[in-house]
Amino acid sequence: MELESLEQHIGIELPVDVKAFLSIHNGQFYRGLGLFFESQFLSTSDIQLRWDGWRELDEEEMNEDCADYMKSSPEGYIKPLYTNKYWIPLTFDWAGNHIGVDFDPDSKGKYGQIIAFGRDEDTKLLIADNFSDFISKFIVALDAAKWEGGRFRGEFDTMSGLL
Repeated sequence: MELESLEQHIGIELPVDVKAFLSIHNGQFYRGLGLFFESQFLSTSDIQLRWDGWRELDEEEMNEDCADYMKSSPEGYIKPLYTNKYWIPLTFDWAGNHIGVDFDPDSKGKYGQIIAFGRDEDTKLLIADNFSDFISKFIVALDAAKWEGGRFRGEFDTMSGLL
């Protein structure tokens, strides 16, 4: 029911693998640093809350004001915008940044690709071609991780280690 409500609210049908993940693991309920590079996986209600927060901005004005600073890495995969209602957040880092699903890719991108976007992300970063690839990379990172004080250390201590 929550998934259907979320999809209706955002006007997008989520990929099957995202829905399966959310139906098993509906977010991290700890309100501190999260498991994924200090970001936490969002619940369906938190996805809606964060998505709504982005909609409170004047999207057209923000995209116009920030146009000179926005980039895509790699170039041409993600539209160089500040915000886009077709970017659906799946994680949150408590600083306004997300990893999410892109349902409005640029000319070289793929519908449903996983990207990093948010307040501090002038260069939008392609993380994976789809959610299943993203989770596979996450599992590799967890297996390779060295943990110190509840944090990743070593080769995968930043998201760039996933690429």
